[in-house]
This record gives sequence, structure tokens and C-alpha cells, in this order.
Amino acid sequence: MRATEFTRPIQTERLTLRMPILDDIDPIHAFQSREDVCTYLLYEPRDRATIEEKITEAATKSRLENSGDWIQPTIERRDDQQVIGLIYLNIDSAEHQSVEVGWILHPDYSGQGYATEAASAAVDFAFGTMGAHRVIAKLDPANDASVRLCRRLGMRKEAHYLEDIWVKGEWGDTGVYAMLDREWSATDR
Repeated sequence: MRATEFTRPIQTERLTLRMPILDDIDPIHAFQSREDVCTYLLYEPRDRATIEEKITEAATKSRLENSGDWIQPTIERRDDQQVIGLIYLNIDSAEHQSVEVGWILHPDYSGQGYATEAASAAVDFAFGTMGAHRVIAKLDPANDASVRLCRRLGMRKEAHYLEDIWVKGEWGDTGVYAMLDREWSATDR
């Protein structure tokens, strides 16, 4: 896998994936502060101060080289520069060339293909730019929208771990979806 610096935004037909900036606090707070958005995430709704801390940290993360390195670009609509979500890329294993992808989208923008467009661009970045062999998504198996998105991307379900994570005061399950570089190359996107 190639060491990669995320320095230039990724442009899609309708979106820009770019590094977060402090001006993004309010639009990110608009969805990360919502109980319905955080239902399937590992954290409770966040206040503005926490979001500012997270943006400040994410703004320093641009190099993807070693296991555990991550970036979290914003998902911004190109027509009005509105931040509507976040994409997450994490090197799950540099040795095994495995990259994890994740996403969060403001519910007001769901059902319009934005999550698919952003996740597809992130997967393409992982395979094309980073040279990943495998891309995985780890999610709450009860999150039907994310399960459907994994399937739209061409990922297959590889695992359902029962009560493998202690989150928000209870045991939770983890679903794992994945695809290989050759499978991504064969998709019609």
C-alpha cells in the first residue's frame, strides 16, 4: 500500500470531500448532536465544544501510511458548499493493505444518493490512490441504511460478531462488510 497524503479535495459530480475546518462546526453539530444520527455510532450526541476538538484533531490528520492512521473528510455539496456529512478512512492493517471506510450523513440529505456518491469516492480513493487490497466497513448490523449502502457499493457481508463491543453501557454487535480491489475494478460505477 502506498503512503498517501490527503492534501487535495476529491470531487464527484455533486460533492467535494475535503479536510475539515473550524467553520464546519455548526453544520457538523447539526447532525452529530442528534440522537437519531448517533443511534448506530460509538458515541452519544456531541456538543459544540467536543465537535470543535474533533475537527481540530481531524484537521491534523492527512497522512495515511501506517496501521491506525485515519482521515475524516467532510462531505460538502458542490452547488452550495453545505457540509452534509463525514467520510472516514482508516488503515486497518498496513501490512495486509486493508482500509476501513465509514460515513455519517445528515438525515435531511438521506435518500438522495449522497452517501453512495461519497462512499464510492472514498472506496475509489482507497483502492486507486492508496493501493489498498481490501476495503472493509464495520457497522451496527441493525443499521439498515448502512447495510444497504455496503451492498450498493458491491461489498459482501463477511461477519456478524455477537456482543463483541461494549458501547453506551451495553453489549453491541458488529457487522463486517468488505470487498477486494479486483472486485471494485469489476464494478460498474
